[in-house]
Amino acid sequence: MKLWLKKLAQGTATLTVVAALAYPFFRSDVMSEAQQLAPWQVPTKLSALQGADQQKLLARLTYPDHMPALTAVPDFAAIKDNLERKKAFFAYLEPYIERENSRLQKLRQQVLELQAKQRLQQTWTLEEYAFIYSLFDEFKVDYPEADERGLQDLLTRVDVLPVSLVLNQAAKESGWGSSRFAAEGYNFFGQWCFKAGCGVVPSRRSAGKYHEVAMFEHIAESVNAYFYNLNTFYVYEDLRAIRADLRAKQLEVTGEQLVHGLIRYSERGQRYVLEIKDMIAANDKLLEQS
Repeated sequence: MKLWLKKLAQGTATLTVVAALAYPFFRSDVMSEAQQLAPWQVPTKLSALQGADQQKLLARLTYPDHMPALTAVPDFAAIKDNLERKKAFFAYLEPYIERENSRLQKLRQQVLELQAKQRLQQTWTLEEYAFIYSLFDEFKVDYPEADERGLQDLLTRVDVLPVSLVLNQAAKESGWGSSRFAAEGYNFFGQWCFKAGCGVVPSRRSAGKYHEVAMFEHIAESVNAYFYNLNTFYVYEDLRAIRADLRAKQLEVTGEQLVHGLIRYSERGQRYVLEIKDMIAANDKLLEQS
């Protein structure tokens, strides 16, 4: 992570710093906030802009919420009371989940505004085009054209994940935070990586397999990677389709609905989906209290 932060700092060092801009998402510390973006969130079209428009693009893409304090994984296994352990687990992860969702809500609202502008046949600025095409790259849209179809494809990916879904899946994958991969590498979601040395070789890896269990530098990085995975990877197209259908019908996007899109997250398939669904139902009241 330190490497990509350094690269981003180098890439943005030549930008003109503007004292104030009449822009809804601008903050004076936008440059430092931009350094909190993951590599895939860094705007690819920044070099197409100059001066204030570069600042505007960065401000569009940054997180609206500040990074929560980065702390070590608590010793959840040491909490003997089951209810208290669950509360502590949810309290630890929830701020980072809310932060990811707040950025997705911010991005989505801007895409919807530009879609409305386009439908009224109003011309976009160069900076607005740069914003959309940067999102096409970030969210790996297969049809990267700034027309109605392209924006609709983008909107299926630029959307929130229910907190109940994320928390309960994290609990399932990490044994309520007690797994070695969670404690040592902030991997709460059982995420894999595929380059030698990118993580830890699982002890039960089958012959001919090359994956490793990913290791992260802190919890925010782990949650960010999970969101990126579900919003971009092709195996979760069903999840995104369920969410888009709920949006089209103006219904609430819930964990109980989206969990059906996780059938390919685990080799257990439908059994895994039912396990997560049961956990969401069992912990619903606890989440309401948090």
